Order: sequence, then C-alpha cells, then structure tokens
Amino acid sequence: MESIFSDTDQAKKLIQAFEEFANDRATTQRLNFGNLKQEAIEQIRNELVSKDLFQSEIKRLEAEIKLSVSLLKQQGIYWLIGACVVSIATIISSVWAIMDFMVEHLK
Repeated sequence: MESIFSDTDQAKKLIQAFEEFANDRATTQRLNFGNLKQEAIEQIRNELVSKDLFQSEIKRLEAEIKLSVSLLKQQGIYWLIGACVVSIATIISSVWAIMDFMVEHLK
C-alpha cells in the first residue's frame, strides 16, 4: 500500500483507515454471529416447549378418541340389545298368532 502513494503519511492513514474498517467489520460480524447464536438457542428452546405442548395435545386427543370409541361401543351394545328385544317380541307374537289361529280352526 505504501508503494501506491508517493506520500507515506497518506499511505499510513489509508492503511490505518482500512485496518479500522476491517476491525469494525470483524467486530460487527462477531456481534452478528453472537446474535445468530442467541436466536438459534431461543428458537431451539421454543421448539422444545412446542414439543411438550404438542405431546400434551396428542395425549388429550388420544383420551378424547378413547372416550368416543367407548361411547360408540356402548351405543352398539344398546342397539344390539334393542334388536334382540324386538326379535324376541316378534317371535313371541308370531307364535301367539299361530297358536291362536290353530285353536280357532281346530275347535
């Protein structure tokens, strides 16, 4: 750099300014890297909290699904019992009607 300028004072000033600029740039980059590191740590912490929240939400949904399944099983049992009662009533009334018909016509 000193060979570019004929005046050594100007060359030294330019070198000093360039060094200050480079040092300032390096300091700024270090600050930026520090900020990026802090942001990354913050995001990772938020993600871990989000995972806990996600797992608790999954457990809540699993419990809700189990409740729905048990209610559906209970309704299925009620329908099955109802169908059996109707079938028994139909069989009894059919037998009653046949017996009544036979008694009426065999007299």
